[in-house]
Amino acid sequence: MRWGDVDAAGIVFYPRFFEWYDLGCETLFAALGMPWPALFPRHGIVGVPILESGSRFVSPARYGDTLAIRAVVTWVKVRTFRMEYEISTGGRLCAAGFEVRAWVKRPVSPGEPLQAVPIPGDVVQRLRGGPAVTPRAARAPSSRQRARPPR
Repeated sequence: MRWGDVDAAGIVFYPRFFEWYDLGCETLFAALGMPWPALFPRHGIVGVPILESGSRFVSPARYGDTLAIRAVVTWVKVRTFRMEYEISTGGRLCAAGFEVRAWVKRPVSPGEPLQAVPIPGDVVQRLRGGPAVTPRAARAPSSRQRARPPR
């Protein structure tokens, strides 16, 4: 945890958790063999933007804590999927959150509205726990993350 992540009392400022949820999602995709820098252009999408998110803050994370992020895919629909997260330190849960994300195609021309499109079958299979993968840990300057493939 860095000093810039906390308030004057040394407690993590709550928006940081949403940044770490996003990092957990990106790390999980990479662990499943689908790193975003390659995945997005290969499928012609602008990304997987968040449609809905939320968090429950259980106990504070403080300056100096080492955090673990657990990220899982809980469901996949035609155009959207849901990620759930737990952020903990030393086995103590600090926050639990979720995001609903959409598979959004790249507009053909500037100014065209963004549009969710069906998630390709191979991506759906991996998100639903297709072939077993061994996730790689990712490090951020302010925390330690563990991405786990969906069960």
